[in-house]
Amino acid sequence: MKSALKASVAAVVLVLGTAAATADTIQLGSYETGGASLGNANTAVAFVGSSTATFALDPDGVWAAPGANSEWVSNNAGSGPGGSVVEASGIYSYTTSFTTQPGNAYTGSISILADDTTDVLFNGITIEPEGPLGSDAKCADAAPNCRTPTLIILPSGDFVSGVNTLQFDLQQTIASTGLDFYGAVNSAAVPEPESLLLLSTGLFSAAGFLRRKLL
Repeated sequence: MKSALKASVAAVVLVLGTAAATADTIQLGSYETGGASLGNANTAVAFVGSSTATFALDPDGVWAAPGANSEWVSNNAGSGPGGSVVEASGIYSYTTSFTTQPGNAYTGSISILADDTTDVLFNGITIEPEGPLGSDAKCADAAPNCRTPTLIILPSGDFVSGVNTLQFDLQQTIASTGLDFYGAVNSAAVPEPESLLLLSTGLFSAAGFLRRKLL
């Protein structure tokens, strides 16, 4: 009797463990081409241009410090505060990607800083518009800006199974330019029908055994 009970309980635990085994957390953060990932699961930030390389920048006390798992990046190593490069006015686009597992439902968010400001596209859908450009050449007057991080929720309905892409279109006036973001994506495994069937069968078997035992 005891062995049968143990077997029933073990079967239920096994099914529960299998159903939850694919749940995961994906750490996100900006980092330069060829640099250490800083523990992030996304690709290095790439510039959308003739050269896709990006470089880490020193915030130099002008911008807010980057996140714990990120760094300020730009398409030019000298474009940060106090740097030798003055970027021309225009739009500077950057991309990064991360991979999700099939069958999982995902939620997540990122905090973002940008000089001068940026919009954010998630899998081609704009989820955050850029802030207005003001008289301050180093920051936008509204978020996302380079002093106060803006928290942006990644809509659960915009995730795709497999490769997901974040794109940042920086709006730039003549001055320093850079991008920093950090955050995470979390999933809860969605049990497949077969797993649910096994789970319910195991639960009913265990319940029936216990009922007979008590009677």
